[in-house]
Amino acid sequence: MPSNLIDAPDCPLSCQALLTSACALILLASAVLEPHRAMAQSNPPAAVTDSLGDYAYSPSKGPRDRVVHYLKSNLDGSKRLVLSAHFAEPLKLEVLKVEHDGQSLALVSAVLDPATLTESSMQSFNALESGTPRLQMILKSDAGSRRLVAHVAKAEMPVAVPHLPAHIYNFDLMGFNATLPHLKDPRSDFEVGIVDPDFEFLAKRFKPDGGVQEGGFVYKGKATFRFVGEEKKNDVACLKYEVGGPAFGGIKGTLWINAQDRLIERFEHAVPDNPEWQSLRLVRLSSRAMDAAGWRDFKDATVKRAKALQD
Repeated sequence: MPSNLIDAPDCPLSCQALLTSACALILLASAVLEPHRAMAQSNPPAAVTDSLGDYAYSPSKGPRDRVVHYLKSNLDGSKRLVLSAHFAEPLKLEVLKVEHDGQSLALVSAVLDPATLTESSMQSFNALESGTPRLQMILKSDAGSRRLVAHVAKAEMPVAVPHLPAHIYNFDLMGFNATLPHLKDPRSDFEVGIVDPDFEFLAKRFKPDGGVQEGGFVYKGKATFRFVGEEKKNDVACLKYEVGGPAFGGIKGTLWINAQDRLIERFEHAVPDNPEWQSLRLVRLSSRAMDAAGWRDFKDATVKRAKALQD
């Protein structure tokens, strides 16, 4: 059973699937009973930084009324699903995920703040194939602060975001994808912050019956993108980057951006964005114009096909 919140087409929301967050209470008790020990073991807060100067957002840039299809898998090609990202506007998108030969469906909607180029609002649903989508998570930015708050069941899981822009890796880098056309100089190095669910916390300590629960979502650190040069992938002109940084524990990966539309053409990394995978590969399959009505029809047809496969 998938244990993540955003990318789990076949996982209904349940106490067992989400179990998360006595950790903050334990730390608080430790600080009260043994303050010197707790202070000695605590990590200093990350410095507040940003690289927003590397971007110049314009509504005229980026995809609009366009769908881009990707194949997600492990690096060896195993555990594949099709991911279709529809951009209604440059910073407003929905992602439909189709797994298990079309039988399991999930949908994530997201809006990015043009001031911070960070996901400011998200909703995640699974079990679309049942005819009654299940809400898994709502994520919102905390107005006036560098915080995101994930709402799961009756619980709230806040996370501080020291570096902007920041993106959720478990969203298959699709929020990050939306910002790439707005880089001032795509042939320069850049960095972003990475936020993600703590899957161990969710599996073992989460309490869906309510309350503020620190630790369910965490800031992983900065991801760095070092421009390597121009390269063709499957005869498509691309800009190539080496991916690394604290967010990935120093492990290197590779990103290729389509040189024409500046969206992800391919991404490969040994660090998975979901514990059900061992690594992460995204490969663009195709893209085409699609307005809101066309996207609605596409989703409806995908759900209808999934229902038929289950009959």
